[in-house]
Amino acid sequence: MSTLLQDLKFGLRMLAKNPGFTAVAVLTLALGIGANTAIFSLIDAVMLKTLPVKNPQQLVVLSRRQTKAVRGGPGYSGHGNSSLSYLGFKRLRGHNDIFSSVIGFVPLGTGPESVTVNIDGRPSVAGGEMVSGNYFTGLGVSPILGRVLTEADEDHAARVTVLGYGYWTRKFGRDPAVIGKTITLGGETFSIVGVAPPEFFGVEPGRAPDFWIPLIDVPSLGPWGVVSQSPFTSKSWWWLLIVGRLKPSVSQSQARAALDIWIRQSLTDEVGLAPADARAFSVGLDPASRGLDSLRGKFSQPLLILMGVVGLVLLIACANIAALLLARAQGRRREIAMRLALGASRVRLIRQLLTESLLLAAAGGMCAMAVAGWGARILLRLMSGGPSLPLEVHPSLTVGGFATGVSVLTGILFGLVPALGSTRLSLSPTLKENARGALGSRSARWRLGKSLVIAQ
Repeated sequence: MSTLLQDLKFGLRMLAKNPGFTAVAVLTLALGIGANTAIFSLIDAVMLKTLPVKNPQQLVVLSRRQTKAVRGGPGYSGHGNSSLSYLGFKRLRGHNDIFSSVIGFVPLGTGPESVTVNIDGRPSVAGGEMVSGNYFTGLGVSPILGRVLTEADEDHAARVTVLGYGYWTRKFGRDPAVIGKTITLGGETFSIVGVAPPEFFGVEPGRAPDFWIPLIDVPSLGPWGVVSQSPFTSKSWWWLLIVGRLKPSVSQSQARAALDIWIRQSLTDEVGLAPADARAFSVGLDPASRGLDSLRGKFSQPLLILMGVVGLVLLIACANIAALLLARAQGRRREIAMRLALGASRVRLIRQLLTESLLLAAAGGMCAMAVAGWGARILLRLMSGGPSLPLEVHPSLTVGGFATGVSVLTGILFGLVPALGSTRLSLSPTLKENARGALGSRSARWRLGKSLVIAQ
């Protein structure tokens, strides 16, 4: 530990002695590491983060599978294969040995702001979801204010809503007295009963509802914005998204077998399909720990390609820093030769030089976090093609760990080759280089070479 502290102190002195070199190296690393960290922040938000709910690994989303085309099947909307029967959902929720919770939900429009809202006489637009009464309790989400929806709210005459944290902040200034106030949604009056926690955005990354209302038959508020017919009595229109929490004692194969019977019964009883045609349908169970995959399907490949591109940029940055270190090592040849002559081992000197490289990488990594935050927000806006998607791209432990790992790796990558090369010296010729003229004639050439390296 004492030797490490000595190496750190000496390394800091050497970097402070060459502020121009240090500034160029840190800036180059900050751009290279920052670009990689910015892309990783988006990959983490879109592809890696789990839902901020209780035991997300137990969640599965139900979808419809079909082996052949049949006539007379139901009509689907919204999420296509994931849009299922509301009447079937009620039957599944009332009698099932598969799930500890069965949750239904549907957006109230196809866009992010598709519902007219009136707050104290001020009209605006917002985006919301219609959800089953056990939506919050089934996911294990507690409100930060008031209460969540309950199954009783689906049948209760008084219409209630839970606000999203972002909407509460924007429209009500985080006023705790919002509970009990009424707002008008789609021309209907709703009472505010709760506010969701700030980290909760629903179960679909990229879509953060401003409010949630129960599954109730309101003429002016329909699933996917359709208000021309009642979705709750229609047997031929399947529009509900269903997420289940598997019981620990139930395997996926057992769940699929039971759900295949459920969907075929729904098709014969509700739609009137013949049993032979209904057997062409089955239920798929896809992991929902990271939410619905619509955003991942859209952006995962472009993000991975972009990650590869900025990885090449980081390699170029490492090559440039290595060239700078090689050029700088020429001015330290006598210093290193003197250390070797006085008894320092080559391994000891390599460790000292690597410590300096890691100090550079650490400084570049710290500056890179600022670059990454700025770059991630710009990339998010470019991905969105308009208003930014409601994704959490702020620094986190995962992103910080990635930046730290990349910094250490780059420090070793650009520091090892120069350290090995600069300690491989012939001592006598190096120590005998005392002639000022010889050194002076070389210095001009080295100044030009360093200038070219810095320009590169």
